[in-house]
Amino acid sequence: MRKSITLFFLLLSISGISQQYQKTEVIDKAKEYLKSSVGENLYKYFELSPDSFYKYRTKSGKIKWENINEGKKTKGEFVNAKQMVFLLNHPDFQYKFVDKTIIVQLDSQLNLSEKINLDKIPKFLLNDKNSDWISEEKIDKIISDQDLKKSIRKPIKRLEFDSKNKYYYWIVFNTLYQEMCFSNEEILWISPKTGEILKHFEERQHQIDCK
Repeated sequence: MRKSITLFFLLLSISGISQQYQKTEVIDKAKEYLKSSVGENLYKYFELSPDSFYKYRTKSGKIKWENINEGKKTKGEFVNAKQMVFLLNHPDFQYKFVDKTIIVQLDSQLNLSEKINLDKIPKFLLNDKNSDWISEEKIDKIISDQDLKKSIRKPIKRLEFDSKNKYYYWIVFNTLYQEMCFSNEEILWISPKTGEILKHFEERQHQIDCK
């Protein structure tokens, strides 16, 4: 009887080690959860990133990562797929240098292991509405109407996301002075929805690419 029990658990262990999925099954499951979270209309603007990976365990017990787009079947013992990355490409959200990735995380049974974080998706997109943001041209006009200090070049702006307070803002750099590794910046934060000046301050900054 004891030998039968030992054999049963041995076979169970072996079958667990060989647990595999068709990669299309993993991808389809992730897509299913994404569609359920963002709605069918917005979902059609997402595509799976080539930088999507799953984790597996080899027969020797080593943990490795494998690209989900390579091959037909997952390798070894499937552990999870916590790096299923989807890229949003919506015509009303074409701003440069903005992180438009949404990550879907699956466990070993292809269940959703964590709620999908949708904070970075503007509310008008999630609500399937037209954009209620001010155009970039109007933002530029708001910037030019400010009594900014004399600068060494034209102000630079880019869209940023405040991950702590969960909102987008335009950040504007008006460079007052620049040397080898530092610059003095007059900075504006502007609401993309109302055009309100959220912050206006000066700051000395170190250039990231300066050695």
